[in-house]
This record gives sequence, C-alpha cells and structure tokens, in this order.
Amino acid sequence: MDAVDGFFGGHIVYAPPGEDGRLLIRLRLLHISGHLIDGHWDHITMQWKDNKLPIPYTRDFGELTGLFTWRGRIADLSAYTGFSYATLVRPTDLARWATLHGVELHTTGLLGPAAGKPFSLYAADNLAVTGIPAWYGTNNLEFGVKFGEWNGTGIRFYGSYYHGLEVFSQYYYVRTDQWGLGFAFDAW
Repeated sequence: MDAVDGFFGGHIVYAPPGEDGRLLIRLRLLHISGHLIDGHWDHITMQWKDNKLPIPYTRDFGELTGLFTWRGRIADLSAYTGFSYATLVRPTDLARWATLHGVELHTTGLLGPAAGKPFSLYAADNLAVTGIPAWYGTNNLEFGVKFGEWNGTGIRFYGSYYHGLEVFSQYYYVRTDQWGLGFAFDAW
C-alpha cells in the first residue's frame, strides 16, 4: 500500500421523537487529508512510480444530512440526503460543494430468530457527488444479513459493489469499479 488518509472530526445528531417514522439531522465537521507513503517511491530509480507526484490533498468541511425512516411491519425503509461545504481544499481545483444521497431497506419481522438472536436481511445504496473539478458520482451498493438487533450489537456479512472515485484521497481523480465480500462488527 502506498497511500494513507487522515480522517478525523466529530458530529452532532438531533433526533426528535416519532412514532411511525423517525427524522434524524446530523451535522459533521471533518478533516480529510491524503498522503503518499514510501510504497509509492521507487528506491532504485529514485522516482515516484508511474510519474504520479504526491499531491497535498486536504478537505476540511462541514456536512449537513437529513434522514427519515419509515417503520413497517416487516421492513424499515430509510432515505437520506445532504450536502457539504469545504472551507479548505487542496488542490484548489476541487469543488467546495458536494452532495450525498442514499437509501436503506432492512427486514424487521419477516424472519424469525437465528440461534436465539434476531437477524435482518438488508440492502443499502449510497451516492456521493463531488467536483474533481468536473462533477462525478460515486456509488456504493451493499447487501447482506445482520445477526443481532438492527440498531444494536451484532455482526454483518455482506457483498458490495463500488463504482466511482478511488477511496484513498491521494488518488481522488482515479475511477475504480469493484465487487467485494466482507463482514463487520457493530458495537453499540
């Protein structure tokens, strides 16, 4: 691996009480920076590999996102949309504005327990639109099963499809297309 990202910040969430639906509003303040590390430098030729010079990538931004969840008898559906504005961008030709949009569907009462624990089937899609400087959409689709309470501790096994800009910020202009399998532990 030759690139690493720095990513830190925080968020505040507002969630008013609701019965059949639930509204969440999130404000995030974040810093992302991308850095090439020694794996990108060719020590024999004393050059950057593929003539890709290190770019001092930085994006300091605020993001406001709204999410609404419709609760159903057998499934819940959530949809969100938001935008961000960066106060600092490097390189300077990056757009300061960006948007994000998504949807998530997961079962609630359709299936019985597995090994005495609840489980859910789910599918989710996230679309981020950024200017690099031309506007480009990055789409991430995930589908799988979660063992445990949906909003609680558990494990997810999933498949995913990613189409869009490279996940490492140092290669923000590179487009990629890939499938993956994975698992994640959710701890609440």
